[in-house]
Amino acid sequence: MKIKKLLFIGLSLILLSEVSYSQDRRTTETKVADLLARLPANDIQFTNKLMVDMLSLGESGIRQICDHIIPTGTGDDTQSRFAVESLTRFLSQKGKETEKASWEKICISYAVGQTDNGVKDFFMKQLQLIGSDKSSEALKIYLGSKEVCDPALAVITAVGGRTSETILAESLKNKDLPCASAVMNALALMKSQAAVNEYITWASANNINIKASAYNALAQSASPLAYTVLSKAAKDVLYQWEATGATASLLNYAREIALHGDLTTMDKICKLVISKCDDNQTIQNKTAALDIYVSFHGIDAMSYLTKAASHSNSKYRNAALRMSLAIKGPEVVNKWINYFPKAIPAAKPEIITMLGIRGDEVALPLITASLSDQDLAVRKEAAVAITNISGSQAINSLISYMLVFNSTPDQEASKSALMSVMGTDNISFLIPVLKDGSPAAQKSAIELLAWNKDNKYFSEVLPFASSSEENVKAAALKALSSLAGPTDQEKLIGLLAATENQNYISDLQTALADAANKIPIPEKRSSALINSIGGKIQKEKVIPILAKTGGREALSVVLKEFENGNAELRDVCFKALSSWRDYSASSALYEICASGNKTFEGPAFNGFIKQISSASLPDEEKLLLYRKIMPFALTPERKNEVLTEIGKLKTYQSLYFVGNYLDEPSTSAAAAKAAINIALPKVNAKAGMYGDIVKEILNKATGKLIGQESQYDKEMVNKYIAGMPAGEGLKPMFNGKDLTGWQGLVENPVTRAKMKPTELAKKQIEADKKVAGNWSVKDGCIWFNGSGENLCSVKEYGDFEMLVDWKISKAGDSGIYLRGSPQVQIWDTSRVEAGAQVGSGGLYNNQKNPSKPLKVADNPVGDWNTFRIIMIGEKVSVWLNGELIVDNVPLENYWDRNIPIFPKGSIELQAHGTDLAFRDIYVREINEKEFNLTDEERAEGFVSLFNGRNLDNWIGNKVSYVVEDGMIVIRPADDSGGNLYTEKEYADFIFRFEFLLTPAANNGLGIRAPLTGDAAYAGMELQILDNTAPVYANLQPYQYHGSVYGVIPAKREYLKPAGEWNYEEVRIQGTKITITLNGTVIVDGDIAGPRDKGTMDHNDHPGLKNKTGHIGFLGHGSLVKFRNIRVKDLSQ
Repeated sequence: MKIKKLLFIGLSLILLSEVSYSQDRRTTETKVADLLARLPANDIQFTNKLMVDMLSLGESGIRQICDHIIPTGTGDDTQSRFAVESLTRFLSQKGKETEKASWEKICISYAVGQTDNGVKDFFMKQLQLIGSDKSSEALKIYLGSKEVCDPALAVITAVGGRTSETILAESLKNKDLPCASAVMNALALMKSQAAVNEYITWASANNINIKASAYNALAQSASPLAYTVLSKAAKDVLYQWEATGATASLLNYAREIALHGDLTTMDKICKLVISKCDDNQTIQNKTAALDIYVSFHGIDAMSYLTKAASHSNSKYRNAALRMSLAIKGPEVVNKWINYFPKAIPAAKPEIITMLGIRGDEVALPLITASLSDQDLAVRKEAAVAITNISGSQAINSLISYMLVFNSTPDQEASKSALMSVMGTDNISFLIPVLKDGSPAAQKSAIELLAWNKDNKYFSEVLPFASSSEENVKAAALKALSSLAGPTDQEKLIGLLAATENQNYISDLQTALADAANKIPIPEKRSSALINSIGGKIQKEKVIPILAKTGGREALSVVLKEFENGNAELRDVCFKALSSWRDYSASSALYEICASGNKTFEGPAFNGFIKQISSASLPDEEKLLLYRKIMPFALTPERKNEVLTEIGKLKTYQSLYFVGNYLDEPSTSAAAAKAAINIALPKVNAKAGMYGDIVKEILNKATGKLIGQESQYDKEMVNKYIAGMPAGEGLKPMFNGKDLTGWQGLVENPVTRAKMKPTELAKKQIEADKKVAGNWSVKDGCIWFNGSGENLCSVKEYGDFEMLVDWKISKAGDSGIYLRGSPQVQIWDTSRVEAGAQVGSGGLYNNQKNPSKPLKVADNPVGDWNTFRIIMIGEKVSVWLNGELIVDNVPLENYWDRNIPIFPKGSIELQAHGTDLAFRDIYVREINEKEFNLTDEERAEGFVSLFNGRNLDNWIGNKVSYVVEDGMIVIRPADDSGGNLYTEKEYADFIFRFEFLLTPAANNGLGIRAPLTGDAAYAGMELQILDNTAPVYANLQPYQYHGSVYGVIPAKREYLKPAGEWNYEEVRIQGTKITITLNGTVIVDGDIAGPRDKGTMDHNDHPGLKNKTGHIGFLGHGSLVKFRNIRVKDLSQ
């Protein structure tokens, strides 16, 4: 099915020639279905483009979409509703008046013509945005309908204007008007006087809502006729709050008539309400009346404001003070200054606050004087107010305040105010306070200096760390962490040595850590602390600090003290190791755990897990560390803890490892949960893991799940397995028990190639006999004893992905040969004389291309490392412990540098004279032409058109079409998706593929197609379509899935539901075409007839005459996935 874009320039519709060629051939029904299938869109820009397409359908096409709007509960019209609402929004923009008028006419016809009230309501909602007087006139009859009065009123109100006002006013004459309250509210918003008499009539109704709306409408009308009604209503309720809002309406009326110039009546009303309202039930009305009065009288209302400021109700007082803020000019400030001495005590701090907010400098003398007021509340507000007015100019006044008043609230107020105005340039003003201030002021000054964090004030504060005043001393010790720098460590160490109070010790340790961590070179941060050990200071005081500063030397010191110290010191050291600043102490915790120490073994295990879990390490490295500690998980609880952590690591090795614990009853549940977490994709992730081993582990895991959500998890896993990409995935090269699949080394590939088969076989037997003397299997690992030749895979590999763990001994040197050629290097990085400091993983024997790794990522000698190696063609990529160290570098042919690397060869584990071990060796073969082919297909001559990794050998739109986990996925953005074609042309062929449709998805398979023009006509298009979607309910027979578009219809009912994979085979030979879907032939036809006598869609299809052309996927704006794409060329 065709979906193309219409491009509008100004008011002209311009179609590209090729697009026009296809658009002219689609029925309106098809165009409608195609458009709806692309909705809802992901972004507003693309939606707007689709709205341009929708307008191009003309009135008949737009009405077809509107016809899809059906009563709620009778079907799914989501896409049609989205289309209608989007068009309304689109046409609400400026510059689209003509189109909007036409759309309004259509919406009116549906709002009036539909019988279902829900559908009527839907189209009335559109008219709220695009309606005019025509909509108001058309819908006024519905104001008398109880069912649709509200949406009709909403349209009329939204349109507004004189016509709508008249319609609403007239409607109030109907005593049975079902939505009288809402109509009056609407007229109130218009401040309409067109129905004042009707308002008065409705005001006598018994219904509270109607009465309230009538009062509101009268108030907003500002009609003289409203005064008597509203005054009586407010008086009857004693000016209190009640459901009709009579008093509020009277006050609103006062405001409205004042706006119309009647200040006399407004004054009368406001003064009346102010005088009548004075309790908790009416104070809000008193406040509202005062607000209205002040807003119109300004400075002349000051007598009322000052009186309010003396009221006992604080809310009323503060409301009055806020009202005065709106009165401009210094006169009002002077009045408040003059009033201040007479104010009640409770009002004084409130007046100061108000004056501070105003910010008038004329109030500064009063505010400054208030810093010395006898009332604490006044002083505190004055401290804030003076900063609002004077900014940094207030510093001296605030310092004076700090020096005079010692109470904690005063000190906090002065300190907070100073923080708002002080900075680096004036923080020094506090130094005199340190010398001359009271202890309370000294404490505040110290805290402010600490807040400023300037190291130059460290020496000013340090003496106070020995103060006889405890509060001052405590503040100074706490402040040192903010002020100390690297050069202050010696003084801090001396102070720490002399301190016995545990709280003070903690403050000094923090200060030392913060000072040391300001040193830019990490390894030097602990130097001063380490040097202090052995002096006068106790080790127990220094060691906790080393945990915060870190470094290799610090770690060594703590370990030494742990090994040699007394019980108390060992506890201190262990706590330091457990709280070390990074995971570097995990090795020490491991050693403690492995030692079997009864006291520390358990805590060391827990500390190790905690440090690795929080460390910023690649998943591959974390797995190695968890595996290292696993032998010391001596209880099921510990094992399950490790398995849970490994369950967070998204690597195949993690999955394979937890799979080993599925058969152990005490760990099976944790292992099962971990396996699922590892293998299945994260939320919003593109893909999870696949392969035979993955499937086997997941199937086993589902039987081990427990808990309330186990059934849900099982269903989730089973669904994932059903949709798992095809392919064996990674396979083990080593069975963990013996050397099956491995053999001895015979010479090198060049020499072997020259041997006769009998000679090679004989030498192979000889080489195999030597293997047992050099290579062995123990504890699931392949071990080399330091002498002999390489161990080679029996099978030869071309392109592949390989996973392998390895471990070497001191001064070790090894490697992995790829296709029989050296090598991915493995060595002890301490062998600087050999250049090993660059790290393992490089392509050691390269001369022209890079031979060194990008970084050093090795683990210490004796620990396990893990490689991930990908080799495609001559290009090699290597990851060591999760770090990319070789990035797509050609591996040179060591045996003959004049030729490229061999296309196939064995994988070899290098023997180089040192002990080493390998484990967990997995390989995944990558064969572009045989990717996912069965043995039968391979024998029959099929080739793969998609290698599962990239779009090599394809041409066209490689932006919308992307590769994800072995699939070609079309993810259209703001375009139709475009087309993706094979590079090669095909005439007669068998084409097999699998596809997954999303709901209402639309794509196509082009065959014998050129690269230009519309493939459905210039070639042939075979439908790929979720024709079960409601938007495709009215398709022509030749438009359903599998049909040769416009030419030959396909059988229906054999397409799987959206979200499931389908298998399809297309066979075309000459003019005969057969299409098989999920095992059923749905097309078996001959294109010769339509080619010569005419097609079903009565359009010209010149492509039916093509003898050859490209195969392609034809995007129509939908998300579709393809996999296992292969072809057999019948022309050869």
